[in-house]
Amino acid sequence: MCVPASLLRHDALAYLGYSDSDLDDKTQEILHTALAHIAEWSDYKQHYCYLKDLPEMPAFLQQASYKSLQGKLDTALLFAASLGLGIDQRIRTLSLNRLSEAVVVNAVANAYLEARTELFVKEILPGAVLFCPGYAGTEPGDNRYILDLLDAQKHLGIYLKESGLMLPEKSMAGIVVANYRFSCKSCIIRSKCPYLKQGKTCYGSKPALD
Repeated sequence: MCVPASLLRHDALAYLGYSDSDLDDKTQEILHTALAHIAEWSDYKQHYCYLKDLPEMPAFLQQASYKSLQGKLDTALLFAASLGLGIDQRIRTLSLNRLSEAVVVNAVANAYLEARTELFVKEILPGAVLFCPGYAGTEPGDNRYILDLLDAQKHLGIYLKESGLMLPEKSMAGIVVANYRFSCKSCIIRSKCPYLKQGKTCYGSKPALD
């Protein structure tokens, strides 16, 4: 699945917090190289299952924090993806003595994982979004339920650390759900949300309070 180069570059720059005009020639070269080779440096894999094919609705989705998803789960699916351990190792190695390059490759890897996931979501369930645990007041630790239900260790080599972080680090998990609009209105932690205090959101777009 081909990721448009312009999209990947735009998203990588967003991760870096730069615009093209902010980059010096050396960083431009590093970015160009990373964009050209990220697919071969990565071992992208994905795995999913429809909720309707499970014996019963997962208990974690019946928690109050997932109220906004209720009524939208009939066509939803659990999803996980990873870029593999190779890209993690490349970034760690670069960080030892080529830190600026490591930072750029890390940003490009994040952008590539998200772009591949977004393309998959658009293809399998047009108009849907990937709702990841941690959004809208849900617990990031709920990733473990998704990974267990998908047997992600077997299919994708994804392990969950005691801290709750995934290994490989360039991995993600969530629920692909159609007709969902991210909003801060019903979030159970809205009053103390650190993102809203900065005029931001956990889902990366303008706060929707209606």
